[in-house]
Amino acid sequence: MRLIFVSCLCVCLAGCQFAGTIYTGVHKVGSILLDDRSFSDDWNDTKMNLAIRDALTRQNGQYAIDIEVTVFEGQVLLNGALPNLELIDQVVQTVWSVSGVQRIYNYIRIDNPPSLEIVNQDAVLSAKIRMELSLTAGISSVNYKLVMENGTVYMIGIAQSREELEKTIAVVKNTPGVTQVISLMRYKKDGKKVF
Repeated sequence: MRLIFVSCLCVCLAGCQFAGTIYTGVHKVGSILLDDRSFSDDWNDTKMNLAIRDALTRQNGQYAIDIEVTVFEGQVLLNGALPNLELIDQVVQTVWSVSGVQRIYNYIRIDNPPSLEIVNQDAVLSAKIRMELSLTAGISSVNYKLVMENGTVYMIGIAQSREELEKTIAVVKNTPGVTQVISLMRYKKDGKKVF
């Protein structure tokens, strides 16, 4: 029954223009999502995300709490903290074992999980960024996901143009509370996706 509920929740979130931060305990498992791709594209990302989370949970239930997984067109962004490199390598190998994974961006730190205070600060930062992006002209048709972690913003996805990408990065960088922006974004040029 819980699996059916989680699946329905993910389907609902995948179809939304904005999905806010979702928390499990003190760990966030999702962040800003602005997406105008087809339902099929969203659903493929959601299925892969669920498959990765399932594989990690079977490996070690704590991974579901300590590791954040973001999927965009076969690219997987991993965030979070684990106590040693051996566990991080184990997570990466498990993610590679999931069908359809094309690239992994591993940003898992050797550290303790973030405190509730930091998680709450990231939630406030997420809301600020959402507000700034929604008020900025020229950022209306985007396909990207942003993940907040202790003031660092990770961006993955596809902007409609280089200009839109640069404007989006500038807005995020200039949002009070942002300490660093890591862009893994691509943009469209002549109908093709480029870095």
